[in-house]
Formats: sequence, C-alpha cells, structure tokens
Amino acid sequence: MRVKATKASAGFCGYWIHFFDMHALKPTYFDAQAYSHLSFWIRGERGGETFNIRLSDEHWIAKEDSALLGPVDQFLDGGVTQGWQEVIVPLRSTNIDCSQFAGLTFEFAEVGEFTVYLEDVAFKSDLDQMVLANVAPEPQPQRQQSTAPSRALWLWSTKDLLGSTPRWYELFDFCHAHEIGQIWLQLPYKVERPGLSKNPEPSRVSTTAPEAPPSARITMLMQRELRSFIAEAHSRNIRIHALDGAPEHCLTQNHHIPLGLVDAVLQFNSQANQQERFDGVHFDNEPYLLLGWHSPSRREQILRQYLELNAECQRRIREGSNMQFGVDIPFWWQVMDKNTGEANAAVEFNGVRKAASFHCIDMFDNVGVMNYRDRADGADGIIAHGRALIEYGQRQRGATIFMGVETFMEADRQVWFLVGLPRKKFQQALSLTRLLADQSLIDGHRVHTMDDGENIHVGIEIPHAPSDQQRAAAERSLRLLAKQFYWLMESDPQVESRRATAKSVIASDTQWRTFEARDLAEEGEIPRMRGFVTESVMPSKVTFGDNSMVDFDEQTSAAENYFRDFECFGGIAIHFYETYRSLCETAAAETFAPKHTP
Repeated sequence: MRVKATKASAGFCGYWIHFFDMHALKPTYFDAQAYSHLSFWIRGERGGETFNIRLSDEHWIAKEDSALLGPVDQFLDGGVTQGWQEVIVPLRSTNIDCSQFAGLTFEFAEVGEFTVYLEDVAFKSDLDQMVLANVAPEPQPQRQQSTAPSRALWLWSTKDLLGSTPRWYELFDFCHAHEIGQIWLQLPYKVERPGLSKNPEPSRVSTTAPEAPPSARITMLMQRELRSFIAEAHSRNIRIHALDGAPEHCLTQNHHIPLGLVDAVLQFNSQANQQERFDGVHFDNEPYLLLGWHSPSRREQILRQYLELNAECQRRIREGSNMQFGVDIPFWWQVMDKNTGEANAAVEFNGVRKAASFHCIDMFDNVGVMNYRDRADGADGIIAHGRALIEYGQRQRGATIFMGVETFMEADRQVWFLVGLPRKKFQQALSLTRLLADQSLIDGHRVHTMDDGENIHVGIEIPHAPSDQQRAAAERSLRLLAKQFYWLMESDPQVESRRATAKSVIASDTQWRTFEARDLAEEGEIPRMRGFVTESVMPSKVTFGDNSMVDFDEQTSAAENYFRDFECFGGIAIHFYETYRSLCETAAAETFAPKHTP
C-alpha cells in the first residue's frame, strides 16, 4: 500500500488500520494475546521519511485515540530507506490490552510531504517467523518515459470520425501527445445474413474442438475511408485493431456474426496494400451481462461457448494473416465466488478447469483487462486487481496484457425492478427459461440485476420522467420478464418481505440511490407484480471521469511503474477516446484560464 501524506502546520495527518468492524453495533476486537510482536514492512520513496507508530485497544478506541509508542526510527537502525525493511513492534511491553487489540496507526507529525510503502502487516509469536511472501522487489531507478510501453485506446464513434479527415489528424496528434500507439477501432459494418437458427440446440457439454462453424456475410462500410485512415495511422507508428462486441455474440447461435467479422477483416486486408491493413481484431463481448450468468450451470455453458468462439477467431487469424487477436476480460474472473467456492468464471476447457481469464491468457495474442479503478495502490487498486493476471501471464509466457482504465462517467440510471426470488429459485427459473437467460436487452431495454445477499431481483433500465409512450414500452418489457420468469412467484406470501430487504440494502449500498415501491399492473394471465424503482449509480472509484488530469497521470504512471517490470505487460489501455480527450481538454482549459487577482 502506498501512503502519501501532506502534513500542514496544524491538524492531524495519519493513516490507521482497524482490526475490527467499526460499523458493527457491538465491535469484536482482535485477541492478540498469543502474539509477542506486531510486524510490517516499510520503504520510503526518497528515504528518511518519519512517522509515529501508535497502537489502540478497546479503551483507546472509546476515546477515538491511540497510544504513542514512538517514531519509526526507534524500531529501525538507520531509519526508513528506499529499501524494504521489517519493523518489529513489541506488544507485551506496552500498556495495550492485547485481548482487545483494536488498531495500528501511522501518524505523520512533521510538516511536509511524505510517501511510504507498506506491506505484510502481521502478528508474530516467534521473531524467527519470516513474512516475506508479498514483499515487492527493491525499487529500480526511474526509467525514461520513452521506455514505457505505449498505451492503447478504445474508440467507438468510428463513422463520425471517418467522415471527417480533419478529425483524423486531431486524433493522431492527440495519440502522439499522450503516447498512444494502438487504437481499438469499432468496425463499421452490417450483417447481410442475420441468424442461423431461431431455435438452436442446447450447448454441448464436450470441450473437444468443434468443427469450424459457418460465418455470417459481413459487409464492411466506409472501406475507402478505412484504408486511408489506417495508412495515415501507420505513417505515425499507430497500430489499428478492428473492434466489436456484444454479450449475445458469446452464444453459439450468434457466433456467425463475430466469425463473419473476422473473415471480413481478413478479406479486407487481402485486398489492401501493406500500409492499409488492419493490425488486429479485438472483441469486447462481456458475457457476464447475460442474465444466464447468474446460474452457475448456465454460466459455465456461456463461458465454454465464449472460449470456443474466441479460439476459432484466433485460429482463423493465425492461419490467414500476421494480425493479432485479442479480447477484453474483467479483472475479477479469477476471484473466488463465495456461492460456489470456485473462481467467478471457472470453466473446463481443453480438458483443464480454471478461470476463463487464465484460459484467455493461455490462448490469445493479447488481453485487455478492464481493471476499472481510479487508484493504483491499495487492496482495491489497479495493481492489486491486476497482479494475479500479470503474474500468471509472466509464468505462462502467454498473451500480452493491457491494463484498462475508465474515463467515462455514466449518469445515474433509473431501474424498474420486479421483486426477485431467493437465489436457488432464481437459478431454477433461469435453467427453465432459456429465452430469458440468453438476453442482456429486452426490446431495447438494458437488463439489470440486483443481489441483496438473499434474493436476486431483475429489472430494466427506464428513462428519467418517462413519457406515456416510454412507460408503456417499459411495461411491455417487464411483462415479458414476468411471463417468462415470474410465474414462479404467483401468490408468494414472502414477496413484501423481499421488497423490504431490497429497500434496506439500497439504503446502505453506494451503487444504488432512492427507493420507490412501484408495481406492475395485472394484465391477462400476468397477476399484479410487486416491484420498485431505484437509481443505479456508477461508483466514483471505477472511473477517472470525475478525477483531475493530475490524478489520472499520477495513478496510471504508478500502475505502469509496477507492471512494466513484467515482460507480458503491453501498456495501459484507456476507455475511451472522447471521454479521455474531454478529461485532457478540461485540464488544459483550467491550466490556461486567466487568473483574476483581487
């Protein structure tokens, strides 16, 4: 953890770690009686940093204070340096009640700015116990900026861009100024032959390689503009990858569309000169947005189909070109799902069972990790969430890994939920209702789920202050949900209790705001369905959209400085062009705004 402190001449400046749940009605403190020492590792950014070490127990917490043990130099011969050192703090010689141990505090008492790095806080009963597993390597001399991997950039508004040559040059100048060497460019196209089957067979259980499935006929649009655009990008050392994605493309019955897109790009390149060819294909399909993801059995089928699709895309590209193939994955696929005891995206593929993220790193040329946090350090930071993936990639010599960050700030969205079902009953309904499980949209309405810990509620996104027409459209989509799914809830006596549970969770969860009970009126065979409307809020921590440019540069540079020591690191990827440019332009406007003096 990186702690950056700015101490003024007055006021408290410090960081504390609690060893109890400070929000509990009756806190349970840590019983440390079996331990003789508290240990942690420390290094400074410059060396010579100093701070006080303080400890607290139940008595001190009641006073919102802690007991001073002394400056860190007292426990380190020579004080803090740029190298990692273990600090050993004796517990039994203090006046702290170790049976009610409450916290460790680092107090910066001297005026100035200090940055220190902390790792591996531990209790010890034997000083010979070594706690070294997670200590990072010694800091290396700062590399010149030119040696850093170039960055990648998602770009979705392709038609607007290609239609205006001056915008090309603005984009390329922007990329040069911000060290962007790769653009993932939404491919403009249309599907000539949509759909292979309206009633596809259920997904096969076998993981043997399937016969190559057929493709849809994809017509690429604006081909002349694309050739000129790519050629100009190459003249400026910028690589262009064709981008596309939709959750439904993960499913076998829709594979013909992305496979057709791959074939179209291969054909496009075969008819172009070297300077005008795409450098790769990149898919952002996000299968976890399908409702079926919430059923463990259906989730594994979805993941298997997702991997089958991308393996076939990779095969075609390697056999037919020297392009690269890549996919986007979330940072959390390999994290354990408490409900299943396995990784969130555990799947057996090619005879091996592991997280889909690891399969992707094994098989594909590059992977973009949607590592959407606005802090590099800390347990919920970019480094912590990306470390397992980058270390796996390094061991396996697999895909080049890009760490993606977000600059888009989504407005709050109203969601109209039907009161949900207990988890197992919800999963049962998904297994019986294939139509519902395979959707991320219903009649154009984005589907949302909310897990309150006991029940899973499902609903649709609706406009703020909807018109009569929009409200009628929303009700039609909700009735489709009710018809396909909520027949299991008829005459359920617990429905009001479940709505109350949802209300209490919304009141304490920062991802949701407001609560209004709103039912769906009875119509035909569908009885009156209990529901509620709330607002989905994009957490501030997932995006740099509400941060300053100084903060963006500091945090992304800190992440780069960590990841660049791994050979598989491809660079930071930024989502996406328009919002990142807006962030940069806002910073520039603030910098050059005239300063008014009184």
